[in-house]
Amino acid sequence: MPLIVQKFGGTSVADEAARACLAAKAAEARARGDEVVLVVSAMGRRGASYATDTLLDLLRGFDPDPDPLASDLLASCGEVISACLVSALLRAKGIPSVPMTAYTAGIRAEGPFQDARPLGADAEAIRAVLGAGAVPVITGFQAVGPGGQLLTLGRGGSDTSAVLVGLALQADYVDIYTDVPGVAKADPRIIPEAPFMDFLDYGSMSRLAALGAKVLHDKSAFLAESGGAILRVRSTFDSGEGTLIGPAGAPGRSAPDFVGLALSKDGSERARVGAVFASGRGAALKARAERAASALGCSPIPQGDPDASIFSCEQARSGELARALFEAIEGA
Repeated sequence: MPLIVQKFGGTSVADEAARACLAAKAAEARARGDEVVLVVSAMGRRGASYATDTLLDLLRGFDPDPDPLASDLLASCGEVISACLVSALLRAKGIPSVPMTAYTAGIRAEGPFQDARPLGADAEAIRAVLGAGAVPVITGFQAVGPGGQLLTLGRGGSDTSAVLVGLALQADYVDIYTDVPGVAKADPRIIPEAPFMDFLDYGSMSRLAALGAKVLHDKSAFLAESGGAILRVRSTFDSGEGTLIGPAGAPGRSAPDFVGLALSKDGSERARVGAVFASGRGAALKARAERAASALGCSPIPQGDPDASIFSCEQARSGELARALFEAIEGA
């Protein structure tokens, strides 16, 4: 019987319609005979009642740089609310379910508040819920430290939680559900025609995430590679297969020469735009990227990856630079 870990991000639990799609995904998997474990993020984004930033803003009303222990403890509440709500929704639809926190699922980490390093999860505790015929709904983003304190895994850390749970359970797949149908070669909000990819090897995905691509948490990509978890980045809102992320060299699977663009802030007024190429295949495309950036007067940032180019520009021009790079590289 296949075992699937399904992780649902903030947009997938944000409202009643999205949660109905989430429940349908879990029900479909169970109907196929799969064992299903859910990992959930906090609901929505800043402004939504229980979003992580909304909760943290409560503390920032007293101190712009609040105590890290209090920040992690409060931030973790968003995932607890989501797990309880989603579990109740599944039960209302006739699917037995049990909400689980980092404590009850035995998710462990060490290191600093707000950016802890994941260590493992308690497979026995989670399998006990599965063995009773129920769906575990586990809080993402949070873990328990060596002294029993609650830690968080960094923003976007629910992806890492899902991979950690998948590795502990030796899951067949870890499905990362989001609001886009896979990993695109550029942010679709900036370049709508950017194609979605069928496959990325671990290294390409890790490099893209490390440069700031938001579709997958960078720690999760590295953790998946080290443990051999097979990931699928999929949409909660359609039935597509999404982007498969696995080892390089798989039969019939290869990353494209141009892996994609990643945008991130580089200070208060500047942005970084990085172009990532498949290992060993980026020389010609890298030259095209550098010419396109130079034509806009954007500066290269020295770095040690021979198959990536990173440029700095004013934040207001980051979209223009991304467009120029995409057209220069994808049109090669």
